[in-house]
Amino acid sequence: MALVGLARLMAASHLAYIVFLLVGGFVAKRRPKLMKWHLAAFGAAGLVNITGSDCPLTTWEKWFLLRAGREPYETGFASHYLVEPFYSKGITGRVNSVILLALVIPVLVSYWRLIRSSAADSGGSASL
Repeated sequence: MALVGLARLMAASHLAYIVFLLVGGFVAKRRPKLMKWHLAAFGAAGLVNITGSDCPLTTWEKWFLLRAGREPYETGFASHYLVEPFYSKGITGRVNSVILLALVIPVLVSYWRLIRSSAADSGGSASL
């Protein structure tokens, strides 16, 4: 039973990570020290996507489920929990593109706003 709890903890952590990816850039405007953590998290997610690797959080969740005697799902976290309940085919090429844009656009907007506001505050150009 503890292993199922650990699998659920991994799933919750994974969801929190995705939320952090989406809103971390906006939060960094108020808490600039958070920016380096957000950029690191975003870079790690990008590396997993570019290389086509399995996310370590998904791997750990599936490992805990397997050790608990449960059958782990075959797809990735995002497909299993966030896409398949609404789109039974899971993550296809087009769906993957939409998901990546849904992650990248808010980050770009948030950092663009952060740079723009830093430039306005300093009266010139700003750098990260």
